[in-house]
Amino acid sequence: MGKTEFLRKDLMPAAEQAGYTTIYVSLWETKDDPESVLLDAIQQAAEGPGVLGAMRRRLARPGAKIGIGAHAATVGAHALWEQGTAEEPNRLLELRRWMDALAQKKKPTLLLVDEIQSLADEKRYGALVAALRSALDKHSDKIKAVFTGSSSDGLQRMFQKERAPLFQFSQQIPFPQMDRGFVQHMLTAFTHATQRKLDEEAAWQAFLALERVPEHFRTMMASMVQTGSTDIETALAQVKRGITEPANFSGKWRSLRPIDQAVLAILASGGRPYTEKSRQRIAKLLNGTASDVTPSIIQKSITRMRKQGLIAPTGNREYRIEDRVFYAWIRDGIDADRIATESGERKKDNCKDI
Repeated sequence: MGKTEFLRKDLMPAAEQAGYTTIYVSLWETKDDPESVLLDAIQQAAEGPGVLGAMRRRLARPGAKIGIGAHAATVGAHALWEQGTAEEPNRLLELRRWMDALAQKKKPTLLLVDEIQSLADEKRYGALVAALRSALDKHSDKIKAVFTGSSSDGLQRMFQKERAPLFQFSQQIPFPQMDRGFVQHMLTAFTHATQRKLDEEAAWQAFLALERVPEHFRTMMASMVQTGSTDIETALAQVKRGITEPANFSGKWRSLRPIDQAVLAILASGGRPYTEKSRQRIAKLLNGTASDVTPSIIQKSITRMRKQGLIAPTGNREYRIEDRVFYAWIRDGIDADRIATESGERKKDNCKDI
């Protein structure tokens, strides 16, 4: 949370002042084709604007797929990259040329890739990520990179999976949550803009209710400035509605299997799903017995929800709900002891539907 603001408003200006050419790209700009977004950004920095048409014509040419072996991610792809063999797809050949061009420039380059987990699908993007790593390794003296992401699970698959292209490629730095100082700063800005003061404790509690998401708190404060309001409670309720209604959390919840709902309820209440106590609670939610809820069944649920991007591991068989607002919606709005009935009046057959 706050990483995009940090990249664009703190790191980029500082890097440019230090003599770097900066490239910023958010891979969520085109979620269906993050590869093209990344390549477009690198190409424009290397060759300048006005050549996208030529690039797209080149990309239209057929090309063989890259051959990658057992340790593809780093060894096989690196070898093909350095050799420049005919097996490289056109896109990888172009990327190699663009990165070489950046390295030849007088200024060093800082590449900032936001939402890098969009490239976590190894089958689709493994060769591209491996080629990018190889180029960054080759030109490490002239091209630096910062990758950020909002999916813990996606980042782990990219940077901690042993055979992934970016395995042990970089130092990882977690973003700390904003603290009370952020709220105080926003209150100072509010007073400067409106000549009115807000209660700090009420504002802090609102920030906590918004799961410390800076963007949501800033939206609330901006709304109060625009409307001339000093009613934090009303503004908070409005912001929450503006977040949850478009997200359709109710529809998302109803689409989940009963076992998945039960596991999410355990996580939202701070529990660990594999413990005997949690298994008994899950069984109660599903109108079954603890023997029905085996570790294997829980593991299948967790695997399914990890693939959906709903949860991420935090270590030692513990997990968290990725979307902090969805987490708060579950925690605050769902009575875990009534999940079975809330999810469509499923009763005695719940354990058969897991």
